[in-house]
Amino acid sequence: MQQEEWDAPGRGSETAPLADVLAFLEASVENLCQVGWSDQDADALVEAVGRTEIVVRRLEAAGARATAELAALHRRKGRSSGGVAALLAENLGLSRGAVHGRIEAGGRQATPAGRAVAVGEITAEHERVIAKAVSGLPGSIGGAAATRFAEGLTEFARTVAPAELRAEAARRVSALCPGRGKDREDHQERQRSARLGAVRRDGTSTLTMTLTPRGRALVERALCDFGGPGGAVAGEPGSDQRTPEQRAHDALVHQWALGSTVDPARPKGIATIVVRVTPEQLEHPDALVETDSGTQLSVRQAVSMAGTLPWFVSLLRDGLEELHRIDVDSHPERRLASAIQRLVLYAAHGGCTFPGCSAPARRSQFHHVKEWSRGGPTTVGNGTLGCPVHHAFVGDGPSAWTTRADPAAPGRCTWVPPGVDRLTDV
Repeated sequence: MQQEEWDAPGRGSETAPLADVLAFLEASVENLCQVGWSDQDADALVEAVGRTEIVVRRLEAAGARATAELAALHRRKGRSSGGVAALLAENLGLSRGAVHGRIEAGGRQATPAGRAVAVGEITAEHERVIAKAVSGLPGSIGGAAATRFAEGLTEFARTVAPAELRAEAARRVSALCPGRGKDREDHQERQRSARLGAVRRDGTSTLTMTLTPRGRALVERALCDFGGPGGAVAGEPGSDQRTPEQRAHDALVHQWALGSTVDPARPKGIATIVVRVTPEQLEHPDALVETDSGTQLSVRQAVSMAGTLPWFVSLLRDGLEELHRIDVDSHPERRLASAIQRLVLYAAHGGCTFPGCSAPARRSQFHHVKEWSRGGPTTVGNGTLGCPVHHAFVGDGPSAWTTRADPAAPGRCTWVPPGVDRLTDV
């Protein structure tokens, strides 16, 4: 390729005409669209996906900045903000809400999150979550404190999905503003709703709901217990042809049926929720805690659930689970861990113990630190939690991970990557 074909407009100079830059961008995108992706190997595709994702993020940020500047020009000509959004929405074929979002995002590019999205380190959705969290801080938290808050969330956002960032932002805002917890719960209670639609011609109906955290926790647990292939429906393994949405419907109907019967012979009990609460958190009813599926709710809500239905609320005492009256390791010779062993590990660790993983306990599996195949017992001391992805990392091959007990942290283990001294029976 000749050098002049490589050089982008403005390369080697400070600026270039906008039209030339856009023409070069369009030509580059056209070339990218002509690439034969099926001819590439896995490494090239991985690199391409990562690089194009960064480019897409930067382009979205550049588009937001351009939209904000265009809106500012219109406002200087006397048009209202609503009129500007309506005009741009019509010209671009977008909703007014989408245009407003771009204008606002373009005006926030001097913030820590705005700078991060402009260089492709986080997505526009991450930036919106952070902006909303910062705007929710009380007026007493401003200036340098608000900037540090935004910087902390931006750093956290670099390695997590927007949903995890949203939950972390809520935790941090709650920690900074504990007095708002009751207002938050009151708002949740005001928003709760359920509307059963009329029966349609085919006999079906719609159910529309806005769930409180407690309601969501119940639904998530029901879907976990009964919403998988074969869940709540008897049949041969592999014969479940239902869609995920149909399985979710059947799981909820099964849950409701169980709740309305007292038949002692029913094959599956009512779904339960496990909530991890420390004594320190009990001192602050508005503090946020998590269920074993990762749903956030306040300590007050968790305690109220424990008091009205047979929930298992696990209380830690000085970091140790108060189950000494129960022989949790009564059957170390069995391969599968008991429910009480899983509860102890959840109380101790909260979820997957692989470094950096945030998978909750409900989506984690019991893992033998010393492999069962090598004589490792099924005990709490030889157990840890691992999500399906990281649990599958462990094996005997050259590219497999191993685990070993961590003497510095009883009850925890060290995940050893391939190429490091491997676990032995010594």
